[in-house]
Amino acid sequence: MGNSALKAHLETAQKTGVFQLTGKGLTEFPEDLQKLTSNLRTIDLSNNKIELLPPLIGKFSFLKSLALNNNKLTALPEELCKLKKLETLHLNGNHLRQLPAAFGQLSALKTLSLSGNQLRTVPTQLSGLRHLDVVDLSKNQIQNVPDTVGELQAIELNLNQNQV
Repeated sequence: MGNSALKAHLETAQKTGVFQLTGKGLTEFPEDLQKLTSNLRTIDLSNNKIELLPPLIGKFSFLKSLALNNNKLTALPEELCKLKKLETLHLNGNHLRQLPAAFGQLSALKTLSLSGNQLRTVPTQLSGLRHLDVVDLSKNQIQNVPDTVGELQAIELNLNQNQV
Protein backbone atom coordinates (compact mmCIF):
# COMPACT_ATOMS: atom_id res chain seq x y z
CA MET A 1 0.00 0.00 0.00
CA GLY A 2 1.39 3.39 -0.98
CA ASN A 3 2.46 6.02 1.52
CA SER A 4 0.06 8.55 0.03
CA ALA A 5 -2.91 6.25 0.71
CA LEU A 6 -1.78 5.78 4.31
CA LYS A 7 -1.26 9.53 4.65
CA ALA A 8 -4.82 10.18 3.44
CA HIS A 9 -6.15 7.68 6.00
CA LEU A 10 -4.12 9.36 8.74
CA GLU A 11 -5.44 12.81 7.80
CA THR A 12 -9.03 11.55 7.86
CA ALA A 13 -8.42 9.82 11.20
CA GLN A 14 -7.05 13.02 12.69
CA LYS A 15 -10.35 14.74 11.89
CA THR A 16 -12.76 11.92 12.70
CA GLY A 17 -11.01 10.00 15.49
CA VAL A 18 -11.53 6.81 13.48
CA PHE A 19 -8.72 4.90 11.73
CA GLN A 20 -9.95 2.07 9.54
CA LEU A 21 -7.63 0.16 7.25
CA THR A 22 -9.02 -3.30 6.64
CA GLY A 23 -8.02 -5.98 4.16
CA LYS A 24 -4.87 -4.23 2.95
CA GLY A 25 -2.37 -7.00 3.68
CA LEU A 26 -0.65 -5.00 6.44
CA THR A 27 1.97 -7.10 8.21
CA GLU A 28 2.52 -4.67 11.06
CA PHE A 29 0.70 -2.04 13.07
CA PRO A 30 1.17 1.30 11.24
CA GLU A 31 3.86 3.15 13.19
CA ASP A 32 2.55 6.50 11.94
CA LEU A 33 -0.53 6.01 14.11
CA GLN A 34 1.52 7.06 17.14
CA LYS A 35 1.07 10.66 15.92
CA LEU A 36 -2.63 10.26 16.69
CA THR A 37 -2.50 8.75 20.18
CA SER A 38 -4.60 11.59 21.62
CA ASN A 39 -7.05 11.73 18.68
CA LEU A 40 -8.16 8.21 18.00
CA ARG A 41 -11.31 6.73 19.52
CA THR A 42 -11.58 3.79 17.08
CA ILE A 43 -8.97 1.65 15.31
CA ASP A 44 -10.00 -1.10 12.89
CA LEU A 45 -7.19 -3.09 11.32
CA SER A 46 -9.20 -6.26 10.64
CA ASN A 47 -8.46 -8.67 7.79
CA ASN A 48 -4.74 -7.97 7.59
CA LYS A 49 -1.65 -10.05 8.41
CA ILE A 50 -0.50 -8.31 11.58
CA GLU A 51 1.48 -10.67 13.82
CA LEU A 52 2.45 -8.33 16.62
CA LEU A 53 0.82 -5.45 18.42
CA PRO A 54 3.53 -2.94 19.46
CA PRO A 55 3.82 -1.61 23.02
CA LEU A 56 2.83 1.84 21.71
CA ILE A 57 -0.79 0.57 21.66
CA GLY A 58 -0.90 1.52 25.34
CA LYS A 59 -0.49 5.20 24.46
CA PHE A 60 -3.91 5.49 22.78
CA SER A 61 -5.47 6.75 26.00
CA PHE A 62 -8.82 7.78 24.45
CA LEU A 63 -9.35 4.58 22.44
CA LYS A 64 -12.85 3.15 22.89
CA SER A 65 -12.91 0.51 20.16
CA LEU A 66 -10.15 -1.72 18.80
CA ALA A 67 -10.79 -4.30 16.07
CA LEU A 68 -8.06 -6.66 14.92
CA ASN A 69 -10.20 -9.50 13.59
CA ASN A 70 -8.61 -12.00 11.20
CA ASN A 71 -4.97 -11.14 11.68
CA LYS A 72 -2.10 -13.38 12.82
CA LEU A 73 -1.73 -12.23 16.41
CA THR A 74 -0.28 -14.88 18.73
CA ALA A 75 0.01 -12.70 21.84
CA LEU A 76 -1.06 -9.32 23.17
CA PRO A 77 1.33 -6.86 24.84
CA GLU A 78 0.80 -5.95 28.51
CA GLU A 79 0.61 -2.31 27.35
CA LEU A 80 -2.81 -3.04 25.83
CA CYS A 81 -4.08 -3.21 29.41
CA LYS A 82 -3.38 0.52 29.88
CA LEU A 83 -6.35 1.43 27.67
CA LYS A 84 -8.65 2.55 30.49
CA LYS A 85 -11.40 3.82 28.14
CA LEU A 86 -11.50 0.76 25.88
CA GLU A 87 -15.08 -0.53 25.66
CA THR A 88 -14.98 -2.83 22.65
CA LEU A 89 -12.22 -5.29 21.72
CA HIS A 90 -12.61 -7.57 18.69
CA LEU A 91 -9.86 -10.16 18.23
CA ASN A 92 -11.73 -12.89 16.34
CA GLY A 93 -9.81 -15.18 14.01
CA ASN A 94 -6.31 -14.79 15.41
CA HIS A 95 -3.91 -17.30 17.04
CA LEU A 96 -4.17 -16.13 20.64
CA ARG A 97 -3.53 -18.74 23.34
CA GLN A 98 -3.86 -16.46 26.37
CA LEU A 99 -4.50 -12.91 27.50
CA PRO A 100 -1.99 -10.63 29.27
CA ALA A 101 -1.90 -11.00 33.06
CA ALA A 102 -3.05 -7.39 33.51
CA PHE A 103 -6.07 -7.83 31.19
CA GLY A 104 -8.37 -7.32 34.18
CA GLN A 105 -7.28 -3.66 34.24
CA LEU A 106 -9.41 -2.93 31.14
CA SER A 107 -12.10 -1.69 33.50
CA ALA A 108 -14.34 -0.02 30.88
CA LEU A 109 -14.53 -3.11 28.62
CA LYS A 110 -18.10 -3.99 27.63
CA THR A 111 -17.68 -6.24 24.59
CA LEU A 112 -14.91 -8.81 24.11
CA SER A 113 -14.82 -11.03 21.02
CA LEU A 114 -12.20 -13.78 20.96
CA SER A 115 -13.95 -16.24 18.65
CA GLY A 116 -11.74 -18.46 16.50
CA ASN A 117 -8.54 -18.29 18.53
CA GLN A 118 -6.55 -21.01 20.33
CA LEU A 119 -7.62 -20.39 23.91
CA ARG A 120 -7.70 -23.59 25.97
CA THR A 121 -9.38 -22.11 29.06
CA VAL A 122 -11.74 -19.32 29.92
CA PRO A 123 -9.35 -16.50 30.90
CA THR A 124 -9.55 -15.93 34.67
CA GLN A 125 -8.69 -12.24 34.11
CA LEU A 126 -12.26 -11.69 32.86
CA SER A 127 -13.84 -12.20 36.28
CA GLY A 128 -12.53 -8.81 37.44
CA LEU A 129 -14.15 -6.89 34.59
CA ARG A 130 -17.35 -5.45 36.05
CA HIS A 131 -18.76 -3.78 32.92
CA LEU A 132 -18.54 -6.73 30.54
CA ASP A 133 -21.81 -7.31 28.70
CA VAL A 134 -20.80 -9.70 25.93
CA VAL A 135 -17.96 -12.24 25.86
CA ASP A 136 -17.54 -14.38 22.76
CA LEU A 137 -15.17 -17.32 23.28
CA SER A 138 -16.72 -19.50 20.57
CA LYS A 139 -14.60 -21.60 18.19
CA ASN A 140 -11.63 -21.95 20.54
CA GLN A 141 -10.10 -25.06 22.14
CA ILE A 142 -11.65 -24.61 25.57
CA GLN A 143 -12.03 -28.00 27.24
CA ASN A 144 -13.47 -27.09 30.61
CA VAL A 145 -15.14 -24.11 32.21
CA PRO A 146 -13.59 -23.10 35.56
CA ASP A 147 -15.72 -22.27 38.59
CA THR A 148 -14.50 -18.65 38.35
CA VAL A 149 -16.80 -18.25 35.34
CA GLY A 150 -19.55 -17.80 37.94
CA GLU A 151 -17.90 -14.53 38.94
CA LEU A 152 -18.23 -13.22 35.41
CA GLN A 153 -20.59 -10.26 35.29
CA ALA A 154 -21.33 -10.60 31.57
CA ILE A 155 -24.89 -10.69 30.27
CA GLU A 156 -23.91 -13.00 27.42
CA LEU A 157 -21.15 -15.63 27.32
CA ASN A 158 -20.73 -17.58 24.09
CA LEU A 159 -18.82 -20.86 24.36
CA ASN A 160 -20.23 -22.51 21.21
CA GLN A 161 -18.01 -24.80 19.14
CA ASN A 162 -15.46 -25.53 21.83
CA GLN A 163 -14.41 -28.88 23.31
CA VAL A 164 -16.38 -28.43 26.52
